[in-house]
Amino acid sequence: MRSLNLPKIRSSSRDNRFSITEVLVTKQPITIPIKSLTTSTTEWIDLKLSGELRLQELEPDTTRIQKFSISYDDLSETFTLQADTYSEKLDDRILEINFFNSRRQRIATYTLYFTVLQVCLDVDADRDGVVEENNPYKADWKCGADGYGAIALVNSDQDITSQRREPSSKDSRINGFLDIKDLSLMVVRHIGPNRLPSGCDLEIWVSDKTSRYVRIFDELDYSGHELVGPRFPRGRLRQQDLEKDLFLAVEALHYMDINFDGALFINLSLVKDDEVLYTDWVRFQVAPWIMMPNNLTPRTVYILRTSSGSNADLIESLRRVVGKSKAQLEVVAPLAYRDDRWMQDEIEFGYSESPGHFMYVVLDSPRDRGLDDFPEQELLGFDVGHITRPNLDAGTLDSFGNLEVSPPVSVDGVDYPFGRILFGGDHPDVSQFSTRMVKNLRDFFYEQKVQSPIELFSDWLDVGHIDEFMTFVPISEGKGFKLLLASPNQYYSLVKGFSEEQQRSTFQRYKDGEIAITDLLSDEKLFEDNQRFQGYIDLNRILLKDKLGLGEDDIIDLPALFEAVNNGRAETYFPNMVNMLVLDNYLAIPKPFGPKINQQCQMEEFVRNQLDPFGLKCYFIDDWEPYFLSRGEIHCGTNTRRKPFDTKWWEFDWKF
Repeated sequence: MRSLNLPKIRSSSRDNRFSITEVLVTKQPITIPIKSLTTSTTEWIDLKLSGELRLQELEPDTTRIQKFSISYDDLSETFTLQADTYSEKLDDRILEINFFNSRRQRIATYTLYFTVLQVCLDVDADRDGVVEENNPYKADWKCGADGYGAIALVNSDQDITSQRREPSSKDSRINGFLDIKDLSLMVVRHIGPNRLPSGCDLEIWVSDKTSRYVRIFDELDYSGHELVGPRFPRGRLRQQDLEKDLFLAVEALHYMDINFDGALFINLSLVKDDEVLYTDWVRFQVAPWIMMPNNLTPRTVYILRTSSGSNADLIESLRRVVGKSKAQLEVVAPLAYRDDRWMQDEIEFGYSESPGHFMYVVLDSPRDRGLDDFPEQELLGFDVGHITRPNLDAGTLDSFGNLEVSPPVSVDGVDYPFGRILFGGDHPDVSQFSTRMVKNLRDFFYEQKVQSPIELFSDWLDVGHIDEFMTFVPISEGKGFKLLLASPNQYYSLVKGFSEEQQRSTFQRYKDGEIAITDLLSDEKLFEDNQRFQGYIDLNRILLKDKLGLGEDDIIDLPALFEAVNNGRAETYFPNMVNMLVLDNYLAIPKPFGPKINQQCQMEEFVRNQLDPFGLKCYFIDDWEPYFLSRGEIHCGTNTRRKPFDTKWWEFDWKF
């Protein structure tokens, strides 16, 4: 509680008259140390109130009104003064204090003139898209259906055409009307006289640390005016802006990360002659970045056309499948991107959302190869943002073929309504493979909170991406999806079921040509290697069952083979069917070129028999030359923007 510092009575002065102007904030009491002002000759103190003021003694608990006298012996050490209504004009509330000696001769007079202001900082604390007045939870945060607390988006899209292909958050201005819709509003409410009392200012400020993560604008027009940001953590509001409620716009500059929990505390202080008289504050929580799993509806599929035209037929085949899912196929020209065809490895589509605001946000991987400029040049724009986590030590595990997200799951009574992020690394039981995704990427995924990550084992693969051994497909029953796993055991079981004649007369196509199934089965090293690789897949099977709450009936094994290459790591032996593109119930699957019986590829027939009963439509597409021979498949060469979740992340119980 603020205490008034009043001048002392001068014993040598004949005219101890003090006229003082002060400022009160409605419902905010101040203390007046009246007894400390008395002299040795003081016997009586008269107090007179003008205007709506409440004067109260702390001991005893008594409220005084209008005019009264108190003997020195009955005088409390301290009084509190409070106003519950704001002033109509400057200095319209008065407290007069007169000190008298035993003969009722005046010793001193204090005339205190008060201007009472109502000052508050408001946000959309109830998350209905409207900034309400003085919500009791505006400085707090709670997730859930009965939660409260304001939300801010990282303003990572670009709302105006510019040669500088970078997000709006990189500059210190508002980029037109469309940019305003990405910002969260605050309202400064100053009620009282049109002008603040002399020497008074209203100041918006944040801590030095918070200033790195937020920008606040006080002009909601094309130019904008950066009031608070990384260069200055505090700014004073202009007098001419305070004649009515002042709208401020807030943009977050960073997502949650290892050193930032996403909490933005913003303060409004009433300052007089550089002394803070009163501070109100609010809290924003930065909206997390959310990935979109395969069971969400596809909207746009991206693929790069190779300059040689090697994937022209594949693109036309893919166009038919994409059309069936009612999505759009976007074919990217190759020249600007050095023929880098690995679209999945470069980016991951996600989104961020707050009440009334939605933005797709592309996470750009640190691989920095030919497609490095693609998201900025082709995707960044209105309601499509761009972020990255650069790392000079990035390796193959830091490409986003090594990044997936499960559909929603419930595990041991804990709901994950947005699924769980999956990425590959090492495993404690396999010491010879010890590579992990770089730390700044792992930290980023963990700190988003809403899709609690799971680290799988992928370093046994030469490329090291989890999309080489797993994917999810949507179904309309059970948990709503099936987990598909690559399985050497399933392949051997399938071909061992052929008759001896069929094994001699059927062939598996692989990188070096074709091999009879009889010869493939007699290759002991290939079998031993695949038993080892199957063991690694089984380690992931155990993890996925445990962390996603799956049973064996939630998993389907697809035939696959690998061969040992670099340091015993694995590379797929023939096109890897699990590396498919999932578009609702339409599946674009790499054609496996497996053994044929009665002109029917037995692997294709097996997969159809497994998936058709769930309403999944399988389309086997030849990706041999443009992708398989370059150590990738259809999923590696495509990327999909999907419809976001209908549910809102703030309606669930997250621990921020």
